[in-house]
Order: sequence, then C-alpha cells, then structure tokens
Amino acid sequence: MFRRRRRQEQEAGDQPSEAGSAAVEQDADSTEAGDERVAAEQPPDRSNGPFDSSEVDLEEARQNRIDLGGLLVRAVQGMKLQLQVDKRSGRATSAILGLDDAAVQLVAVAAPRSSGLWEQTRLEISTSAQRRGGSVQEGPGPFGTEVRMVLPVKTKDGREGRQPSRVSGIDGPRWMLRATFLGKAITDAAALQKMVALVRQVVVVRGDAPMPPGEVIPLRPPAQNEPGQEATVAETAETGELPAGVPADDAGAAGGDTNGDPDGAESTR
Repeated sequence: MFRRRRRQEQEAGDQPSEAGSAAVEQDADSTEAGDERVAAEQPPDRSNGPFDSSEVDLEEARQNRIDLGGLLVRAVQGMKLQLQVDKRSGRATSAILGLDDAAVQLVAVAAPRSSGLWEQTRLEISTSAQRRGGSVQEGPGPFGTEVRMVLPVKTKDGREGRQPSRVSGIDGPRWMLRATFLGKAITDAAALQKMVALVRQVVVVRGDAPMPPGEVIPLRPPAQNEPGQEATVAETAETGELPAGVPADDAGAAGGDTNGDPDGAESTR
C-alpha cells in the first residue's frame, strides 16, 4: 500500500500543473510581445539618409542641393518647393516638396543628445488628432513606426473634407526630422517611394547653438545668388502652388508645428 502511494505521488510530481503551464505560456507571450516592442522602437537605419551635416561633405552637399538653412534638399525635375511661415515668429518652420500629385512636408526640430523624440512626438500627434475629431493609428512605415491619421478640414470652397496623411519621424544626432506624406503618396506606392527618396537625400544642418528639445530648426528661402543654386532652383524646382489635391491648408493641418497644430502657420508663395 505504501509503495502504491509513493508511486502515485511520484507520477503526480512528474506532471506539470495546469497553472504552471499557463504561467509558462504567459511568460513566453510576454517575452515575444516585448521583443516586438523593442524591435519596433529601434532607431531607423540612416545609412542611406537623411543625413546629419557632420556625416557629409557640407560644401559638396550645398552645391547639389537647395540650401534652406536648417535643411539641404535635393532638387529633382518637376519638384515644387514651398516654405511655411509661423505668423507669430515670422520664421519659416517647414518645407513642402511636391511631385505630381504627391507631397511631403518636412519639419526639423532640436532633440536631446541622449535620446530621440519620435516616440514622444507620436503620442502628441495622436492626442492632437483625436482632440480635433480625427482618427489615428500606428503602423510600420518607411522609417520605422509611423502615424496614420485622417483629419477633418475645410476645402478651398468652404466644404467639409477629410485629409489623410502618414507621418514618419527620424531621430538623428540632436535633431528629429518629421516627414508628413500627403496626397497621392498616401495611396500610391510608387509615388510614396519617390517622396521617400527625397527625404533620404535631405541633410539636416542643426548647428552647434544650444536649443531646447522640440524647438523648430529655422529655415530660410534659398538665396538666388548662391553659386550653383540659381540654375537648380530655376530649372528643376518651382516655388508656388502645391500639387493638385494637396492644398496648403491641408498640408498645414497635417503638421504645422511639432505638435501637429497648424495654428499660426501660413504659406509663402
């Protein structure tokens, strides 16, 4: 009788309990979810751009790009360039590059030396979009996790409309570049790739002056008398209307400042 009891106890000890199995499975699921979160938050690979001014030959970069002060932008045939100005400060804060019916708005801001800003900025963008009655979700994008949103806007004829956009953030050394894709770049993969290629060619010139995190790195109109710039601007980049379907008001709604709030932003023509 005692042998039978010991044998039963030994067999019971060899069988894992249901609670123990559930705990193991839960730990495994938590580990996998944690690994996915870590992978999603890895900084984007910038080996193919966008670049910091310290990573390129700055003199050469200025010769084959449009110099906007805080950003050097590669010009391509048919590209339209527009700067948006903050009414309150009078400073140009963003550049909109347009090709055909697609556009991308670029805003560069200062960031801490020790960490990036994109994770925090995503939360701010989502909060702002929801406050304004828009819909928002996150997903994989060309530069890592992106924010996809649809905002209510007014069209030029005063009607109510909806403006979709995709917002990517690229953390660099003491700066973050935010790229808001608009128009045909939302629905057409080929158009999106053309705009992504333009973003990858950007050089961010933050400068060495101390700046609080989140402060916009100011831009300026290109100087027409700079060596090599006059022909580039005149022949391959026009400063004027945005592509069809991407009105300036909607572009501002997608990201007029670091919090996605267009108030106080106007366009230069």
